[in-house]
Amino acid sequence: MAKPVIQVDNVKFLRKMKKYQEITGKEIGQLVNNAARLCAIECLKATAPKDKQAGEKQVASDLRNLFTIVNPTWWKEITKGTAFASGGAAIHNRSGIVWATDTQTQVSDLSAAKDWHKSHKNAAGRTNRLGLLNRALVKQATYRKYLKETLKKVGIAKAGWAIVAEACNADVREPLKGIPAWVKRNMPKASGRVSALTQKEGFGFSISITNSVGYARATLDAGGESFAVNLAKKKMISMMNHAIKFEKAKQAELQQ
Repeated sequence: MAKPVIQVDNVKFLRKMKKYQEITGKEIGQLVNNAARLCAIECLKATAPKDKQAGEKQVASDLRNLFTIVNPTWWKEITKGTAFASGGAAIHNRSGIVWATDTQTQVSDLSAAKDWHKSHKNAAGRTNRLGLLNRALVKQATYRKYLKETLKKVGIAKAGWAIVAEACNADVREPLKGIPAWVKRNMPKASGRVSALTQKEGFGFSISITNSVGYARATLDAGGESFAVNLAKKKMISMMNHAIKFEKAKQAELQQ
């Protein structure tokens, strides 16, 4: 799956940047760096999940698609084989439904749980719901540990954009301001890159930003990306207008 790559340049608002440079003295190249960071921040906001709770809910749902959780009492019966007394099947006491068979994969440790999960992920990093008798039988304690471990990874796709925002060389005090802790904690597990700022003909500058997380595109489609980039452009122009107005007013006061 192709990774999200955004080309940031100042062609569409070069005149505004020239005016900004003339009034404030800030170089156009630096403005492009700032715009790239703003694009990364807006893409981060638009990237799924919308919040930590939604992400954790999705993770829990994905895992339930793959595992049948077995309590300690039944796990002993399963490992001994006595749970499958009815022709290789374990039958629910009340409903009479076959809920497990002796041919299903049995998962008792974290490594096996991770391997089973990984083998059933699709290109988007999600899972498809397996039939009841196609799921792995997992020890309850193992499932709880694996769920806890996996929930900590919520926000990795967003963290790719956080890495980009930090690497844009924007002249702001806190390049990660406003990014929640549950996203920032996953930055060591994520990846993203920023190309070198290149100067084109005249006053033109260009830079590209990439979220290199493998399934990043699945969490931010082209439409969402376009919306985020346009929003960043509007915010950038609004910021320049405000700064120009402020600087002009300041200069007018000094001349009085």
